[in-house]
Amino acid sequence: MTFEMVGSYLQRCRQQRGLALTALATRLCPLNVLAAIEQGQQTPSVAQLTQLYRQLGIVRNQPLPQSYPIQRLPTFSQQLQSWWQNQKYSELVANIAAGDVLHRLTTDTDRQAVLYYYGRSLAIIGDVEAAELHLRAGLMFMTPQHPKQYRSLDLLLMAAENAVSVQISQTPNFDGFERAWTIMQQKRVLDNPANLPAVYYQYAQSLLQCNAPAEASRVLREGIQWSQEQRLAYLLPDSYLLLALALKMVPGRVEAELS
Repeated sequence: MTFEMVGSYLQRCRQQRGLALTALATRLCPLNVLAAIEQGQQTPSVAQLTQLYRQLGIVRNQPLPQSYPIQRLPTFSQQLQSWWQNQKYSELVANIAAGDVLHRLTTDTDRQAVLYYYGRSLAIIGDVEAAELHLRAGLMFMTPQHPKQYRSLDLLLMAAENAVSVQISQTPNFDGFERAWTIMQQKRVLDNPANLPAVYYQYAQSLLQCNAPAEASRVLREGIQWSQEQRLAYLLPDSYLLLALALKMVPGRVEAELS
């Protein structure tokens, strides 16, 4: 059952910290409630899960890990990454818009990286039409290798552009997510996939925005399984939190079909 994924994750984190169930329950909720959550018999509320994360020291991810591949960018990139990591999106947008950063870049990958940060930041501050324009520009620099292998950054751009288009389209589709998902499942990614759990996470977020929690829970389960197979921890806490939210939104009849 899907609830078991959330519960087993919490149980594993608690055991790794050497914390007894009774000790954790004393701080948060009745012992039988916490035991039911860990056994998958009850899904925690978002508030309960947030409190459990806090007590267990589970740190949710920054927007992208420090390993994001922009090392070849000029000195400006350090400031760009600092703005992104510290969620200073308005500063990032203002500084890129005011300068000639893109003209100083020498490779398509570098241009894609700046356009990705710029487009995502525009979307976050609410300028979704400009965000879609710049993310699509980033996709124009995509050059798949024979036999059609892609870089992680290509897939992140596919997902980000699709997420923005869902926000502004009267008839949203998920073609970009599906394309990225297929490439990942077919193992056609050239470089380190450390950032790619973001594809599943954004896909699920977009489905929830479209009031499709059952589909979102399926995507999150696939993403969690894929991350575990790849031994990636990035976005796992966030994915379990979003999964708990999605499950709360799924009618009981539909959730029974998912188990």
